[in-house]
Amino acid sequence: MIKKLIFNDVKNNKLMSAASVFFMTASAMLLALAVMLSADLMGAVEKSAERANIPDIMQMHTGSIDETLIKEFAESRSEVRDWQICRFLNLNNSEITLGSHSLADSTQDNGISVQGERFDYMLGMDNELPDVREGQVYVPICYRKMYELSVGDIMKIGGSELVIAGFIRDAQMNSMLASSKRFLVNAADYEKIRPRGEEEYLIEFLLTSGSDINEFSTAYAAAGLPSNGPAITKPLISMMNALSDGIMILIILLVGIAVILISILCIRFILLLQTERDRTEICTLKALGIEKSDIKRIYFSKYLMFSFCGAVIGLAAAFLLRLPLGEEIREFYGTGDNGIISCILSISAAAVAEGVILLAVWKILKKTDNMPPVEAMVSANDSERSGRRGQYLLIGFVTAICTFIMLVPQNLYTTMSAPDFVSYMGIGNSDMRIDVRMTEDIGKATERIASELETDKNVLKYSVLCTKTLTAELSDKAAVNLSVETGDHTLFPVIYSKGRYPEKENEIALSSMNAKELGLDVGSELYLTVDGEKTKYTVCGIYSDITNGGKTAKACSTAGGDSIVWSVIYVSLADGANKDGWTEHYRSLGADVTDIADYIGKTYGQTLDTVSSAAKVSAVTGAAVTAVVVMLFMRLIAEKKRGEISLQKALGFKAKDIMRSYFAKGIIPAVSGIAVGVLSANILGEMLCGAALKLLGADSFRFVIDGGRVYFILPMIIVITSASAVLTGIYPIKNVRAYECCYGKE
Repeated sequence: MIKKLIFNDVKNNKLMSAASVFFMTASAMLLALAVMLSADLMGAVEKSAERANIPDIMQMHTGSIDETLIKEFAESRSEVRDWQICRFLNLNNSEITLGSHSLADSTQDNGISVQGERFDYMLGMDNELPDVREGQVYVPICYRKMYELSVGDIMKIGGSELVIAGFIRDAQMNSMLASSKRFLVNAADYEKIRPRGEEEYLIEFLLTSGSDINEFSTAYAAAGLPSNGPAITKPLISMMNALSDGIMILIILLVGIAVILISILCIRFILLLQTERDRTEICTLKALGIEKSDIKRIYFSKYLMFSFCGAVIGLAAAFLLRLPLGEEIREFYGTGDNGIISCILSISAAAVAEGVILLAVWKILKKTDNMPPVEAMVSANDSERSGRRGQYLLIGFVTAICTFIMLVPQNLYTTMSAPDFVSYMGIGNSDMRIDVRMTEDIGKATERIASELETDKNVLKYSVLCTKTLTAELSDKAAVNLSVETGDHTLFPVIYSKGRYPEKENEIALSSMNAKELGLDVGSELYLTVDGEKTKYTVCGIYSDITNGGKTAKACSTAGGDSIVWSVIYVSLADGANKDGWTEHYRSLGADVTDIADYIGKTYGQTLDTVSSAAKVSAVTGAAVTAVVVMLFMRLIAEKKRGEISLQKALGFKAKDIMRSYFAKGIIPAVSGIAVGVLSANILGEMLCGAALKLLGADSFRFVIDGGRVYFILPMIIVITSASAVLTGIYPIKNVRAYECCYGKE
């Protein structure tokens, strides 16, 4: 009996039934997709790290080392399970060619290494250790797509040639956010090429489970062991690996939550309209002695069926979208061993989405308990008027949310791809960046290039910044290593969330992550060991930085003979300067020269691709939800007002005039909602993205908005979608006949 009633109800209300299934499908699909991609990403990253056996902490060092001292330290620490020293031959990018592509403009420190002896393995595409033969090289996977490489291509290093035998996943340096890339070669080739590069040491430790990495790092620094370079920890590696695709997943998750809210509102409205329309039947059934629980069961059974259909279709769609959206995850990290877990979690996510909607449905159905049998003959004009107002408000609310979820990912993409985004990377906004790393005496090479810049008429201004690794002592006597960038920070200032840039001696600015981890604020004091002597510095500012793990510092100078790890020169060019010619000239001086816009694109290219994918998914979802909601409710309004429309036609009004009136009623709340959506996306969306990027070290985040897209193109897409949906929804007005208003009046 119930099945027949449900079948007849669905047959008589095809539009509302289809809309309900659509909302449930979209909710299940987006939530399941986000959970599925999250499980795939975390599983793949975890398996890759486990198979590669990455170190818990790695200290990079340029210069000579005493292995005996490191061995004694490792043996004295009970938490050390194993340790090793790997060699990384840092090469001059201008001497490297992959296929037909030179790496002269690469933003990475590229070099060659041999396979780790006991851990820190570089894996092939099958996640196994490659057998590298003499004359062969395995290239980081990130370069395969970037430079369109394939097996058999030639890699040139100066006069040496190596055949690309395959590609590797380097769990430590996979992400483009990591500043270095290792090419895997045979030990014999490493020795042949060794004179062409500068050797760095990767001092790596495996710690016992539960060990405090910060405590170990402090002990390492206190022992005075080699530390002329950044220190990388396992959590930082995991964060960098997960960041790029993690942003896309986060956006999809937020869109999914927004669609669930829209679904609840729309289904609630549909259900209220239906129960209001069926008011007489419901009250009559009560008068005949039918239990209210049985009446609710009839309605709930229908939505339970819709929910099942929505979950099945949504899961199927999620599995289909998983392939293209998860392609980069599989490319960079392979596949995890959690396929079953991923399926279970995605099914659970779809069940949660449907469960939330069904819970809302059940609460709405409780309203039928308050309909007394005597209301079977009572008019519901007041409720109808309220319902009509609610429908128009709902159209505005939905278009606002859909505009919001379309614009926020777009704003995030334009912000991260804009040249101004360097302000959140710990560097000022300049035209060009010159890196001085690959040379025997970095200080002299930097001075030579600075002298050239001083007389260069194409240069408006430049700033030379040298990075040193110094030991800092905090108020509690704990010692930590800081990468301190020294020079004039007034020419290309970064964004400071607190305080200002250092402009006096003995002033230091800290990145927000460093300040948080060290428990320091503006006005705090610390001691830096400069030339063997402790010097007091005062924290003058805290700035955004999402490079080098977000842990950097800036000072005017740390005068002395401490060795320079690397130098960076930021340059602003005069109008009309020939960038290409200027770049080639300074590359000939032995420096890596990069356009700042290219620097961002190459450093965050992987992240930008995933944000772009998420923006496309959000745009399609927003447009689809807008179309369905607006069309549905305008169709409901037209059907509900059928008698009134018929009367207007009987009085001589033309169909096009009536449609024009209803079009205005529908498009006005839609356009109002779009305006609210644009405003909230630029204000509230900025706050949400800022909160997420703050975890990575970017404070005081501000959107860089593409005015044409945000204020015209995307809103116009929603306006056109809404207008088309309104016209589609009110189209049946043409089929209403003038005599219909006479039905029941005989």
